[in-house]
Amino acid sequence: MGLGVTVAAGLVPDLDLTERVAEVVVEERLGAPTRFSLVFPLDIVGSDLPFLSDLSIGPGASLMIVGPNGEECLVRGIVHSQRITLVTGGEGSSLEVIGTDVSVTLDRETKVVSWPNVTDSEAAMAIMAQNQLVPDAEATPARHLETQNKLIQRGSDLSFLHLLARRNGFLFWVTSDLLGIDTGHFKRPPVTGEPTQVLSIKDRESALSRLEITWDIERPTSATAYGLDLANKSMLTGSAAATPLAPMGAMPLASIAPEVRSALPVSAGNDVGGLTARAEGVLVEEGFFITARCQTTPEAAGGLVRAHSLVQIDGAGTLHSGTYLVGGVTHRVGPTAHLMELTLLRNAWG
Repeated sequence: MGLGVTVAAGLVPDLDLTERVAEVVVEERLGAPTRFSLVFPLDIVGSDLPFLSDLSIGPGASLMIVGPNGEECLVRGIVHSQRITLVTGGEGSSLEVIGTDVSVTLDRETKVVSWPNVTDSEAAMAIMAQNQLVPDAEATPARHLETQNKLIQRGSDLSFLHLLARRNGFLFWVTSDLLGIDTGHFKRPPVTGEPTQVLSIKDRESALSRLEITWDIERPTSATAYGLDLANKSMLTGSAAATPLAPMGAMPLASIAPEVRSALPVSAGNDVGGLTARAEGVLVEEGFFITARCQTTPEAAGGLVRAHSLVQIDGAGTLHSGTYLVGGVTHRVGPTAHLMELTLLRNAWG
């Protein structure tokens, strides 16, 4: 356990893999599958490379990477690739084992499926249950009636879940715990609640030594989606005058950029609820106009920082201190440190 993390084969800690691994990288992204890689040195044994045949890191192997202190699952997933580097004489040769969280299993079969008389969230929950995921879903407003706007899936379960999520301003992602319980999350980006960590840049003892902040206000602040009522052939309208997400500061985008910035999402729908959800979805996606990037460690931050959580930035001035949504974390675990490269998002300032 020289790196401070534990590698488990299935759910059982594997002492050999944990001691062998020279580097671990885990990439978490907002509303996306978590990807991981483990780099092992390769040794020549009797003119052969026996580790390349180890089934515990072979095709379809299930691996779990457990964070420092063994208290949190960074990722549980499936091995689907390897990168082998061979050096003459053997010294310096390496094997990189590459995998993705269990959501990769939802992307293996293209389907055409009819989902009549359900809402988007009901369809999402049914798909998650079929794939042994514990559903964590928010309700969506519009019901797809068989006689009017039947919901048709054309694609894999994973691509369909992402489609349903995006058109409602939701995200879909999967997390796992140490017991191997996998949860599918189908909901809007979490922007309220208590931050899990405070990341300060006030002095040399702070969690951060450098913080880069960019903002861009040329984004839509209102949206309108149009559809057709199939019963009487009249036009339907679904409008969103503002993002449905709570502002993460005193001044949201609409108050900073009050000039007209409107979007016309391309959508298909014949009910006002579904069209309104599509309009709101555009504003949710476009509303994070502030991006911050920084790097820290679990020790400096007081624990692991995870995607889809909230952190508080302290010491960035009145305008840019406050709560941020963690949009991405790259964990780079090596012999000397566990670095966390963070991408933070915000939909307001002040």
